[in-house]
Amino acid sequence: MKHKLGLIGFSYLAGLICATIFNSLIIFCLAGLVFAVSLALLFFKKNKFAIMLFTVSAAMAVYGIYTVLVYEPVVANDGKTVEITGVVSEVRRYSNDTASYIIDTNIDGVDTSVTLFSSDTQCAVGDHISFSGKLSKLTDNTEFAEESYYKTKGIFLKAISSSGIEITPDDSFNLKSCIINYSDYIGTRIKTMLPGEEGDLLKALFLGDKSGLSDTLSSNIKRAGISHFTAVSGMHLTIISHILMLIIAITPLRKHRFFRFATLSVLIFMFMLFFRMSVSVIRAGIMLIVFYGSELFMRKGSTLNSMGIAVLAITLFQPYSCLDTGLLLSLAGTFGIGVLSPFFCKRLRSNSFKPFKTALIGSACATLCTFPLSCLFFGGFSTLGIVMNMLLYPLFLSALVCLTLFAITGGVGYGFMFVAGLCAKAMIAAINLFGGFKYSYISLHYDFLGMIFAFSVIFIIAVYLIFKSPQRTSMAIGISFCAIVGCVTAENCLDMNKTKLLMYSDGDDACVIVEKQSAICVIASDDSNDILNYITEYFQNSFWDKLSVIKIIDSSHNNIKAFEEIPCQVFSPPEKNDRSYTVGDEISVSFGEKYGTIAFEGTSVTVSPTAEPKDDSICVIYGYKKKVPELSGKVFCSSRRIDDSYDFVNLYYDTAEYYVSKTILQNMHR
Repeated sequence: MKHKLGLIGFSYLAGLICATIFNSLIIFCLAGLVFAVSLALLFFKKNKFAIMLFTVSAAMAVYGIYTVLVYEPVVANDGKTVEITGVVSEVRRYSNDTASYIIDTNIDGVDTSVTLFSSDTQCAVGDHISFSGKLSKLTDNTEFAEESYYKTKGIFLKAISSSGIEITPDDSFNLKSCIINYSDYIGTRIKTMLPGEEGDLLKALFLGDKSGLSDTLSSNIKRAGISHFTAVSGMHLTIISHILMLIIAITPLRKHRFFRFATLSVLIFMFMLFFRMSVSVIRAGIMLIVFYGSELFMRKGSTLNSMGIAVLAITLFQPYSCLDTGLLLSLAGTFGIGVLSPFFCKRLRSNSFKPFKTALIGSACATLCTFPLSCLFFGGFSTLGIVMNMLLYPLFLSALVCLTLFAITGGVGYGFMFVAGLCAKAMIAAINLFGGFKYSYISLHYDFLGMIFAFSVIFIIAVYLIFKSPQRTSMAIGISFCAIVGCVTAENCLDMNKTKLLMYSDGDDACVIVEKQSAICVIASDDSNDILNYITEYFQNSFWDKLSVIKIIDSSHNNIKAFEEIPCQVFSPPEKNDRSYTVGDEISVSFGEKYGTIAFEGTSVTVSPTAEPKDDSICVIYGYKKKVPELSGKVFCSSRRIDDSYDFVNLYYDTAEYYVSKTILQNMHR
């Protein structure tokens, strides 16, 4: 059987992903059923399918066992105050002398990790830490999807310190701490030598640190379809491994096959630590070591087998990593570049344009394979992704090579940094030019995408296993692509005559948007940057030339001028009260001293920063210290508050989107 390890690895991953849908009891029942089917297939000599189903059942069983023995006992400590003693495994420092820590500890006999956000204690990776703290389960919110992010890394709780934090420095040599400190040093050197926007972009390209990117540049990077450039992944490590191979090739090690491989493996592992061991980096590191190791045994490297080994190594002891966004995107992109692209490139005729065609095919295959995942995870896709990747990849490659050599030379290679800075400046100009294009990004928020994606994966895998043809597999991917685009287009056509209600809150400020055909009205409780960014992104992604009405109720952030730059027919600042506007025949907007109301389809929605909205309307209230008044209408949002006496959607944790028909609210998207 060809590509055995690849088949087993991807079957195991499929079993883990299927297990995430069900509770523990159903998982064990399904695992037993799938195992029985695999035995039946083995009896009928269907060995390949038997092995696949057996692997799926094993994966589901492992997921269920991990949930019962590790996850559930850990999250049972939610709300408890305990003494925590452990070792710091990761440190991230922020402005205002604050920092976040990941602490490896033991809670009720179970080895686990917790996160801690506190003032900067100046501790380092490997130091021992102890404190008394209250544990709480991680949750997703509008600021950061912390549960989704940390759960794939095996972290389920966060701690809030209720006593002094005691740090015991680790005086012994710690390789991980040394390399992470060196990574921080290189990041500081980059920013010191290039203090402007070029330095921020280079830190993002090389270290994955996007904290310094401006909101505009960060948004344009997403819209241009090159977000993977700023997320350290397998592409980064693959390029760096080639650089290391070239360096080793000019040393005496090139004559000794074993020592050459051992040196390269050690250097790859050190760069994995340098990039903080993200899941996609671990996947790439394992694949590269397996690929280069095949030379020792005089075997030809297989991309699929290397991917399968990497999947098993990552998920075997951490089953929840099966849903890691970086891992799944990395696997999809690698499949496109390493499997589909070579198949089509072999059929190219040799001519002067072959390198360009090869690069174009590679970019197209990677984009095509990652397209469903991009829609599923990020709610949209870039229409310029292939073009921008072709245009900017040479600049990205040059900058990455210079930054790698800069890091290898101890951060003193001024010439390397000068060239990298020029590449970054050119990239910023292209990103802002094309990313600002009106139709560069299509935003999608549809529940059915998950179902279509699941069926697409099953369909593609079935085609590959039945026909064993890369050509037919690529056709299956193309059909899946067309199915997603067709369904989205049909959904948009069906929704054209509906009134859309969107509500957003960051926990302190709230915003309501009502859209009906050619009219769009906005009421914001305050002029905060979070509200501004939400309105601006929605404006860009919806391809509107001009909004109908924008009403700002309060201006405590002194940011009114930024709101005035949004194209709008009517802009109403806080000082203009007791006004009303009618937009078309469908929507009316009215303002009071401390509230704003939008009426449409027999429904009215009120936003009030003082928690004093009108009766007989759906009310958007927020703020964890504000008292909710008794109202005859329904309270739709009371952020950071749980009260069974009200029917509400907590907008601190969700951006809610509804379609409204007359007086009936139907929750279409969340």
